[in-house]
Amino acid sequence: MKEPIATTYTKDLSRFIANLSYTDLAPELVDKAKKLTMHVVGVTLAGRPLPTAAAARAAARSTVGIASPEMSTLWGDKGKLPMNGAIMANATAADTLDWEDCSFTGHPSAHLVPVSMAMSEAKHLSGKDYITAVIGGFEVYQRVACYVQPPDDFDDRLYGWGLGSWQIWAGASCAGKLLQCDEEQFNLLMGATGCSTPVVNAILAHQSSDFYHLQYAITALTGVIAAGMAKRNGLDNIYDILDGQYGYTMMMRGFANPGWIDRNVGTEYLFGDLLLKHWPANMWIQLPLDCLDELKRTHNFQAEDITEIFMTPGISDRSKFSWNGYDSCRDAQFSIPYCLAAYMLLGKPGPEWYASHRLTDPCVLDLAARVHLDKAVSITTTDGFKVFREGSFPEITMRVSLRDGRSFQVTRQYPKGHAQHPFDWDDVERTFRGGAELAGLPREKADRFAALCRNMEDLTDMAQLAECLSIDS
Repeated sequence: MKEPIATTYTKDLSRFIANLSYTDLAPELVDKAKKLTMHVVGVTLAGRPLPTAAAARAAARSTVGIASPEMSTLWGDKGKLPMNGAIMANATAADTLDWEDCSFTGHPSAHLVPVSMAMSEAKHLSGKDYITAVIGGFEVYQRVACYVQPPDDFDDRLYGWGLGSWQIWAGASCAGKLLQCDEEQFNLLMGATGCSTPVVNAILAHQSSDFYHLQYAITALTGVIAAGMAKRNGLDNIYDILDGQYGYTMMMRGFANPGWIDRNVGTEYLFGDLLLKHWPANMWIQLPLDCLDELKRTHNFQAEDITEIFMTPGISDRSKFSWNGYDSCRDAQFSIPYCLAAYMLLGKPGPEWYASHRLTDPCVLDLAARVHLDKAVSITTTDGFKVFREGSFPEITMRVSLRDGRSFQVTRQYPKGHAQHPFDWDDVERTFRGGAELAGLPREKADRFAALCRNMEDLTDMAQLAECLSIDS
C-alpha cells in the first residue's frame, strides 16, 4: 500500500500564526479590520431582540455564571459577564441577523470579532494585539475551511455543507493568538480544534432551525476553551491534524483541496477578499436587495405600486415562497422573495424584518408572491461561490413593473461590501449607529466608540473600546 505524501500544513500554519506581528500587516488590512469591527458590533446590537440572541444570553448566564476574575461587556446590555459568557452571547447575536460578513466558506467574523473583543477587554490587551488576532485568526480559518470544501458537484442540500462545522477554527485561532501560544501549542490547539469540530449536518437547513445561529455560542466557547488548554500545556498527542491519512480531511468526509492551505502563507492575505454584508440577509440576497434599493430610491415607487419584481438569472436555492409563510428567521433570511418584500414594506433593515409575526404576515406574503426569479436562466449557490472564489460575483438584472404601466430595470454585478465595491467609513458607521440606536446605547457612548474604533491601533487597552458598548450610564 502506497504511503500518503507527507505534508507540513499544521506546522506551517502554526509557525505563521504564532509569529505573526502587527508590523507584518499592510495598512489596508488594518483599515479593513477596524471597519469590520464597527460593522460587526453594529449588526450584533441590532440582532439582540431576536429569540436566538436572547437564548444565547440566557445560556451564557446559566453555563458560565455572572462573576469571574475576567469580565467582558455584554454588548447593548447592563454591566459585564464572565469573559466566556460574553463570547457566547455576543457571538450568537453577531450572526442572528445574518448581517455580519461572508467569505466563500461562511461567516468567520461572528467568532473573530466577539472572541477577540471579549478577550482583549478582559485581559487588557492593546488595539494592535486585537487587530493582529482578527486578521491572523481569519487567515488560519479561511485556509483550513477552503482546504476541506466539498467539490462543486457535491449535493450539499442532501448531505449538508459544513459552515457551522469549521467555524470553530476562527474562534480558536484568534484566541490562541491573544493568549500568545507558541508554535507547538498552536499545533496542539489545531488538533483540539479539529477534534472538537461539530459534525457536518443538513438538518438545520431541512428543518429551518435557528439553531443555525446558536451554534456560534457553542463553537466560540469551545474554541476558546481549547486555546486556554493549549496555553496551559494541557493538551498532548494531537499533533499535525492537517496532515496524513488520519487527519482533518478524513474527519470532514475525505475532501481536500490542495493549494489552499499553504497558499502563499505570510505573503498573501485572504482577509482582503472578505465581503461585509450590506443587508440582514443571506449572501446571495445582498445584490438583489442592492438592485431593488437603487430602483426604489431612483424612481420613488411604493410596495402597493408593484405588479412584479423579476430577476435574472434566478438563484434556485434562494427562491422559496409559500402562502403558509416561513418557519423561522433563518428560513426567511434565505428567501429572495421574502427579503425583497420585507425591504419594501418594513423599510430600515433590522430585527423587525424577522419578527415572528412578520414571517406569516399576509401583506409581506402578498408582495413576496409578486417576486419572480427566472427559471429558464438560473444558477445555484454552488455556481455563485465558484465565481466568488475567483474574486468576482455573478451579475444579475432586476426589473420592477408597476401598476401604471411603467417598468424600471437595473443590472449590477458587485454587491456593496464586496472587495470590488467596498464599504467606506460612512457605510460601517451608519450600520453601527443603527444598531446602537436599536439597542438603546447612549449617544455619547456611540460617539466615543466610533472615534476610538477609527484609531484602534493607538489603544493601549481595548477595554476602553469595549466598555463603550454597555448601556450603563
